[in-house]
Amino acid sequence: MASGGAAETGEEVFGARQMGGFKDFYQYTWQTRVVAGRDLLDSVGFEFMKEGAGRVFLVTDEVIRGTGLVERVEEGVVDGGLEVAGVFDDVPQDSATTTVEACAAAAKEAGADSFLAVGGGSVMDTAKVATVLFAHGGTVHDYEGIYALPRAEDGLGQPLPLPPLACVPTTAGTGSEVSMAAVVKDHEAKVKLELADFPLYPRLAVLDPESTRTLPPQIAASTGMDAMTHAVEGYVTPEWSAHNDATGLHALRLIRANLEQAVHEPEDDDARGNMLVAASLAITLSLGATHSMSHPCGAHFGVPHGVANAINLPHVVRFNAAGGDDVAERYRDVAEALGAETGGSGAAIGDALADHISSLTQSLGLPQRLSEVGVPESGIPELVEGAMGDGCTLLNPREPSEEDFEELFRQAL
Repeated sequence: MASGGAAETGEEVFGARQMGGFKDFYQYTWQTRVVAGRDLLDSVGFEFMKEGAGRVFLVTDEVIRGTGLVERVEEGVVDGGLEVAGVFDDVPQDSATTTVEACAAAAKEAGADSFLAVGGGSVMDTAKVATVLFAHGGTVHDYEGIYALPRAEDGLGQPLPLPPLACVPTTAGTGSEVSMAAVVKDHEAKVKLELADFPLYPRLAVLDPESTRTLPPQIAASTGMDAMTHAVEGYVTPEWSAHNDATGLHALRLIRANLEQAVHEPEDDDARGNMLVAASLAITLSLGATHSMSHPCGAHFGVPHGVANAINLPHVVRFNAAGGDDVAERYRDVAEALGAETGGSGAAIGDALADHISSLTQSLGLPQRLSEVGVPESGIPELVEGAMGDGCTLLNPREPSEEDFEELFRQAL
């Protein structure tokens, strides 16, 4: 292996894999100011004022609003000298294009100038995409894809600005509070639309364990596995970088030390706080076949994203690790960070890591098979079609064929 390059054998490798050395090119961006610690909800307004907020439109769901958390955040907004323009609490588990459009319209009607999301990934993604429609009009489909938001200089220059957005995550998993990506569902077409661009980075993320105090253990488990999947897939992708390696591996160490404790001992503020930090470190755009499989599971059969990832991840780990020693060695690093067996080589590493992950999800009380969560065998063809067309497939370290995906889904079923 040449330093910083692909193998010199001339053999074609999917994605021109290069798992070490100095890369020819990569970019790394983190535009969100993160405030982490205890008793931060009371100072949300003070912090958000620094980002240009004035009349704040809160986005949440009915469950979170019912816990009293939103009222605490509202008080924090007002105490900071800002106004609450309104509250939108009609976000479903899988946010929809119609939900986003309704949210943006309500914010316009309320005379808001900024957005504050209080909730999990669906709530935060709703708020993120709503800022786009609020600023630029149109529909969600108009902005689907990567770097598709309006720009100056005939689309080649700086992205046009969006209103300030702050996030108070109530789950430790999606990392949407520090991400430039958002996913919303078109329920009529049964597809999930992915948007990613720099202006979608929230200006502010407030990580306070108080916001996850009422999180049910099963949700804490599934969202924690979402964070783990982000870190694992981001570390083995051909789009790896030194920056993502550092954040991904440390996220895995935090998950190893805190996930089970946060699930089984939910009163442990330290564990829940560290899981919030882990989720914010783990998030990356460079995901792989686990997400390619999980997206259509959610789109077609309503499987919660973290649950789908928890089921699919071990099968993808085995598949990828069997594809080459360079990928297997990356999985060895992952196994070490998670405290799994690191001996052997090639497929043996994948088997050991996959078994470790499955053992963990069992201890967390999560489903082990897609058939347990409503996915029928007859649904495999449309799941394969969705996975093959998913952008995450392009960033998987081993190229999966339709036959490979069919076998992976059958293993997971």
